[in-house]
Amino acid sequence: MKTISIDIADNVYNTFKNFLKLLPKESFKIYSDDINELTEEEKKQVNFLKQMTDKKDYTQFDNWQEIEKEL
Repeated sequence: MKTISIDIADNVYNTFKNFLKLLPKESFKIYSDDINELTEEEKKQVNFLKQMTDKKDYTQFDNWQEIEKEL
């Protein structure tokens, strides 16, 4: 995969993002200017992990047995 940077006007940013979404999903990655912004996939993963921990299920974490002992 190759990387390019592009500055694009605010008024066409969403149109450009929608155009990119016509490409195969794994063929590109959009890096947001806001490094604190989560992608949709990251948001789904956070929600999934929150649901699991709400159920006291920590098995998705590498050291889940250690985490469980601390709780």
